[in-house]
Amino acid sequence: MKILLILSLFLVSSCSLLELEKYSAQKGERDLASQAEEKPIKTTDSGSQALRKRVLVLPFQNKSGMGSEEVGKYAAEEVKNQLSGVNEFIVVPEGEIQGYENLIPPTGEPNYAQIFDKARSLGIVALVLGSVKEVKIQEKGSQIGLFQTRYNTVQTALNIKLYDVATQKVMLDKDTSAEVTQEHTQFFGNRSPASLDSSRAEGAISEAVEKLMPGFISESHRIGWTGRIAKIDVHRYYINAGELSGITKHQLLRVFGDAEPVVDKESGLVIGMAPGRFKGLLKVVDFFGNDGAIAVLHSGAGFLEKDRVEAYLPPQP
Repeated sequence: MKILLILSLFLVSSCSLLELEKYSAQKGERDLASQAEEKPIKTTDSGSQALRKRVLVLPFQNKSGMGSEEVGKYAAEEVKNQLSGVNEFIVVPEGEIQGYENLIPPTGEPNYAQIFDKARSLGIVALVLGSVKEVKIQEKGSQIGLFQTRYNTVQTALNIKLYDVATQKVMLDKDTSAEVTQEHTQFFGNRSPASLDSSRAEGAISEAVEKLMPGFISESHRIGWTGRIAKIDVHRYYINAGELSGITKHQLLRVFGDAEPVVDKESGLVIGMAPGRFKGLLKVVDFFGNDGAIAVLHSGAGFLEKDRVEAYLPPQP
C-alpha cells in the first residue's frame, strides 16, 4: 500500500514538473518576442543621432520702394520665428557677427565672401538671405476725429535663398507672395509714411513666409551638420558645438581641412567649393561652455584650428 502511495505521488510530481517546464518555455518565448517588439535592434551608434544645425538669417534687403529697412528686418524675423520652432535648428543671432549691418547693403550685392567666411568661423552650416521684392498697398476708409480707420489690401512678394555654407551652394532659391486685407487704425500723424507702410506690410509678409516654410525646411534637411575646431591645447581639441547641438560623449568626429574654391581655367569662374582633405578622427570626452565639446585624438594627424568636423557614421554590416 505504501509503495502504491509513493508511486502515485511520484507520478503527480512528474506531471507537475513537466507542466511547469512547458509553461516556463512558453513564457520565455513570449518574453523574447515582447522584447523584440519593444526594443528593436539598433543599427547605428550615438554618432548617427541627428545633430542640430546652426542657421544664420540676415536682414532682408527691401527692394520694393515701399516702407523702410524695417520691412526687410521684419521678414528676416519671421523666418527666424518659423525656424526656431523646429528642433533641428539653432538660430544664431546676427549680432554674433561683428559688423553684420555692412554685409547686407540697402542696394547692390551682399558681400558674399565675408558673409561665408564669418559664418564658417561660427560653425554656421546654413545661411538665409532674402529680399522684399514688392509691396503694394491699396486702402480705403475715412478719418474720424483724431483717428484714421483704413481697410488695407496689401500684396507682397519675397525672394528667399538658402545656402549650404560649407560648399556655398544655393540649396533653395524661391519666390513667395501673399495678399492680405485687414483693418488698420492709426493715430493721426503718429508715424512717418515709410514707417507706416512697413507696419501695414507685416501681415502679408508673415503669410508669404509661412507659405514657403514647408518646402524650405524640407530642402534644409539636405544640408549636413558641420562644426569647427575652435582651439587646440596640446592633446585637447575644443569644438565649437556641444550638448546643445546634440553631440554626445564618446562620439567620433571626422576632421577635414578647409574647403577650397575650384576655378575653371578656361573661363576663370569659380565652379564651387571642393571639400577639404580628410585628416582623421577625434573622440568627444567632455563638454564646456554653453555649447562646446572637448575631444582627443582617435586617429590621424595634422589637425589645425578652424578645421571642419563632421559626425562619423560607422559603416553598417
